[in-house]
Amino acid sequence: MLRRTMLLWASLAALFTVTACDDAASTDDPGAEAVLPGKADNYLSPTSQEYAVWGIGQIELDPETWGEADPAAREAHVRELVGYNVKAYTHFVNEYLTDKGHGDTNQDYGGFAGLVRGTTSDYVVDAVDDAELSWAYIWEVEMGGPRDLLARVPLVTGEDGTQYVIVKMPKLTESQLQYSSYPKSFDPATYTGEVEDVQVVIEPTKESADGYPEYPQLFDDGLLDVVIVVGGDYNEARYDLQQTEDIFAWLKSAGYKHDAKVWTDLKLDSPPFTGAIDANGKPVAVEITLLWGDIVPIADIGLLRQRIIEAYESADVVIYDGHAGEDPDYSGVVYHYNPRHAISATQLAQLELPDKYQVYLFNGCKTYGAYPEAVMKNGTKTTKNVDIVSTVNFSWLSQQTFTTSGFLRELLSQVGKTHDPRTWREVLTSINQRANYNVYYGVHGIDDNPHLNPYADVTSLCAACSRDSDCPGVGNMCVKLSDGGKHCTAECTADDGCPSGYVCGDIAVGGRITGHQCLPRSYACE
Repeated sequence: MLRRTMLLWASLAALFTVTACDDAASTDDPGAEAVLPGKADNYLSPTSQEYAVWGIGQIELDPETWGEADPAAREAHVRELVGYNVKAYTHFVNEYLTDKGHGDTNQDYGGFAGLVRGTTSDYVVDAVDDAELSWAYIWEVEMGGPRDLLARVPLVTGEDGTQYVIVKMPKLTESQLQYSSYPKSFDPATYTGEVEDVQVVIEPTKESADGYPEYPQLFDDGLLDVVIVVGGDYNEARYDLQQTEDIFAWLKSAGYKHDAKVWTDLKLDSPPFTGAIDANGKPVAVEITLLWGDIVPIADIGLLRQRIIEAYESADVVIYDGHAGEDPDYSGVVYHYNPRHAISATQLAQLELPDKYQVYLFNGCKTYGAYPEAVMKNGTKTTKNVDIVSTVNFSWLSQQTFTTSGFLRELLSQVGKTHDPRTWREVLTSINQRANYNVYYGVHGIDDNPHLNPYADVTSLCAACSRDSDCPGVGNMCVKLSDGGKHCTAECTADDGCPSGYVCGDIAVGGRITGHQCLPRSYACE
């Protein structure tokens, strides 16, 4: 994280010492052709983006107290103070940038659909005077937000050309900083105490390359085990019951078999819905279990809790649709309301999660802030064996059935009766439609995901062809290259998914970018 701060350190010290987008398409089917580098358009479909959020600060120590103190003790005290300050910055940046609900007393303050991940904070600090009483530091945190965030926020341009936003926060005492005693629902327009301005720089970070879910690992044992947990709802309309009924109806209409005639026939010990897919010639059984808060009487709620825990500890895919929040010790998988029962995000880190590859979807308000990190704190989970989908902004109860069905439909997409692998970008684009356009779904842990279609046939690369069907392998295409000949290519998302001598290049149909294929580095087959 501190790659930026280390580069800026020299200028920071100096600062404090002195006082920081082809030819038009014909009416005939043109087929696919390679797009040479520099010919691609600049359209990106994903809606979310991660940002580095950073600023600078200064600590001044009291000479009488710290002038003769042990240097190690002095530095330890400074680092403690900086830690408190960075935590406060994180809180008030969130107060300003995150969207508010109608029930929030500060709903008119800021609101740009950004969300800071609090535990990502880091900083560098050093003394800037010989007496080590004046200390400067650069702090940085990670934030998720819409791709146009910088067009939404009111940017200020400094004398050196740096652009930043001004975030207001109350002046806090050392005790308030130490105990995180911050004003609730802070709004500088109504706050009666002293307020200070903090200059905050927001910069997009390099995004991960698109990749495929680890389909071979999901299907390796011939069974895809999916558990859907519909969280409890406190609203009078009881969206959880309506959603459960709707998901039941969708599963039936999608061809998944179950003896239950209506959703209320389901019990905790009912067998799962069943189906099957052909994964590139390999038969894979699909089993889907549907759980919700009222599937058991309240006296047996502990049995439901244990079943949900078993899902996270064994299932291939776990989907949680329900209320969520930013506090990892309180929010989590809220499986019942009135009374409230939940497995907190923090408790997820303490489960006996398997070392096999899994996919978790946390579909609730602002799960980006705490859920992925909580799972990653589990000793067994790494980016290699879990992909986690979260939300940056509010999610909508009325859209949860659309999200769940869309997610599974994309994950298990078929052409004819054969599985047609979707990339993560394709999956997320699908569920971020309709009223979900401003939820900003994102997936965590995909840097090491496959960048080549798992059913591609790279042995046919550069073979002469006249149509796609001449090229074996799912996703393989017949593409016109720069030498004018048509040759077989393979579907990819990044260069490292292709064999040596090939790059993952853009292809176009009718002048429009339609995907990416492994192409010879020279864009011609020798």
